[in-house]
Amino acid sequence: MWLKLLGSVCVLAAGTYIGFKLSLRCSQRPQHIRQLVSCIVSLKSYINYISMPLSEALVKSTLGTEGPVAIFFKEIATLLESNIWMNPKQAILQVLDKMEGQLALESTEKEILVVLGANLGTMNREEQNKYLSMIQEQLEKLEQEAVRTRDLNTKMYRYLGVCGGLVIVILLA
Repeated sequence: MWLKLLGSVCVLAAGTYIGFKLSLRCSQRPQHIRQLVSCIVSLKSYINYISMPLSEALVKSTLGTEGPVAIFFKEIATLLESNIWMNPKQAILQVLDKMEGQLALESTEKEILVVLGANLGTMNREEQNKYLSMIQEQLEKLEQEAVRTRDLNTKMYRYLGVCGGLVIVILLA
């Protein structure tokens, strides 16, 4: 009897945990995209107006930003400084693989970052400015979409976690 009750509580707690974890990831996505946009705007100004080297500009662009996005840009800068033969695309791919569970980004945002890395530093200053503005606009559109998705799905994930745990407890009882 007590073992059955303890097992039911554990199953319910696990279902609730999974629901809240999915809800948290869904609510972090717009925040991470917003931080990416902020860092890219700073990066654009450091590259175009101050003519700072890329690795320094990546580190400076994270001022005022905390969390996984700041770590993401700093890791890229560290890789570019330590491996002078590595291009930005390779560094971004390597850091994206390394930080897979920390960044709440979907494949579209990751593809945009990879394309950013492929074209970063290959154009003149004016084209680079236009390109970074285009990337900024794309990320802002994705942020709006992520906010809509967050508003729709956050409560749903929580309820599904709790209700799914209850269903499993009822079926097993």
